[in-house]
Amino acid sequence: MMQSRFRSAVLSPFAATAAVTLLVMAPGCDKFKQKSEDKEIKNLEEKAAQLDKLSQQQQQATGTQEEKLKAINAQAGGVDIKPSAETMQLTDEQKKALEERIKSEKNSSYQALLQEVLNKDKEIRELNDKVAKLRAVLPKPDMAGPNDSHYGMALRFLKKKGVPLEQARSLVSRVNLMEKMAPGFEVYHFYANGVYGTWVNQGKAKISPSDLQRQEREKIENERDTAVAQGEKLQEEVDDLATRKKQLESDITGLTDEKTKLQTAVAELTTTSEKQKALLNSLHYVVGSSKKLVEQGVIIVPVFAKDRAGKNWRDDVFDKSLDLRSADTINISASELGLKKIGKVSVVPGSLVKDEHYKLTLSDDKMSAVIKLLTKDRFRNEKVVFAVSE
Repeated sequence: MMQSRFRSAVLSPFAATAAVTLLVMAPGCDKFKQKSEDKEIKNLEEKAAQLDKLSQQQQQATGTQEEKLKAINAQAGGVDIKPSAETMQLTDEQKKALEERIKSEKNSSYQALLQEVLNKDKEIRELNDKVAKLRAVLPKPDMAGPNDSHYGMALRFLKKKGVPLEQARSLVSRVNLMEKMAPGFEVYHFYANGVYGTWVNQGKAKISPSDLQRQEREKIENERDTAVAQGEKLQEEVDDLATRKKQLESDITGLTDEKTKLQTAVAELTTTSEKQKALLNSLHYVVGSSKKLVEQGVIIVPVFAKDRAGKNWRDDVFDKSLDLRSADTINISASELGLKKIGKVSVVPGSLVKDEHYKLTLSDDKMSAVIKLLTKDRFRNEKVVFAVSE
């Protein structure tokens, strides 16, 4: 079995800026046919290289000639020379007129300019002849249109040659095609005995294939650099946002802790407030036997006066409270005080008047008593002793 071979041709010294040539070899039938195909490809490569070189020289020469003719036609009394727009070659009449003008012209610089035009015309004629001969032996090129692609043009060519679509795709896939084409590019194709090749010349395009590839490469590189710069900028922004997020999370944690502390403080204040409200709205009292309260110095029981506060009348003595917002009665039990019965209940201070400020009700068996507060405001935040005697 013959091995598949790839071949790539360099068109000319100007190929770096003007043309791209790509060839691919398909399996041959035998060594003789392969050698013949190699020779044919090499011959086409050389001719393509010559054509590319001559085409560039032709463009340069015609450009120079055009500038010189503009200078001549701008001279006062000059000959109006308009050569063929396609070849920039002078007609025989134009050449003859210039030759006569050279002989009669006294201005040496202008005479030299006329002679340069004639010399350049000769050079252009020779180049045109060489280009025409090369184009005659080379395949007729396809002219790239505005929307043409190298790949599509290659498939169309092979289809016209009767190559099956899958085989055509296989051949084209092994060729390094140009990714972008410019209108006016000349695309050459070669196909014989399973061998397909293609190359691209500048043709009538304003830019060479290599320059176009360079521009595309620079565009991609610039876009890549821009994307990298944007990516770095975005990464910086992400890092900055991450730092800010971390700071915000720290701030949130701090605020949460502060909130918890404030809530605790509010709860404590609320509790304290409620306690304060309860204290302000409560009656603070103590219930005990008169004898013990006298012994403790809490009250004094004179013989001919009302009971009054003693020397040990202190806040800690009044260990019971009655919230007047929800209650107005106090129950007294003789057994709880260690008494056999309740004979008398003295209320200190003596400014509290029975049946005006409070009402005392004894049970029938004298074992309990109920004190009902008639005027709550009088007892609000007041310290009262209920001294019980048998």
